[in-house]
Amino acid sequence: MAIQTRCQKLGLVPPRQSWRWSARQQLRKLYPEARKEEICEVFPGVDWRKIQSAARYYGYRRKKKPYKITGIISLDQSRSRCYDIGWTMRDFDEEAGTKRYFQTRGYRSKYPNFRAINRGVRALGGRLEIRWDEQR
Repeated sequence: MAIQTRCQKLGLVPPRQSWRWSARQQLRKLYPEARKEEICEVFPGVDWRKIQSAARYYGYRRKKKPYKITGIISLDQSRSRCYDIGWTMRDFDEEAGTKRYFQTRGYRSKYPNFRAINRGVRALGGRLEIRWDEQR
């Protein structure tokens, strides 16, 4: 311990971050939704990885981001429904029985598999249908 303290005084080792109660409370409030840059501004001189490890140690988690838009309307609506009810794409695949279609970005192929999308929509309790525009 004496050697560690001496190394810190000599500047050979960066000083340890002590996570006092007030710092932990700040981290608890900011960590779920604030951007990385905002959090780093509140804790100057502390590396982002150390902030992440402290948050993990104290059990703080970041809020899950919504799924990205794919451009396929039926797929985007089912993915947003999964986000709303808290399903991951793995849960979606298991419930729909589509093996790993939604997990492995199978929808990114040139032609999306509408059979798999239909199975997913039914697993979510919906119905896939086509609506036509007004007659021309």
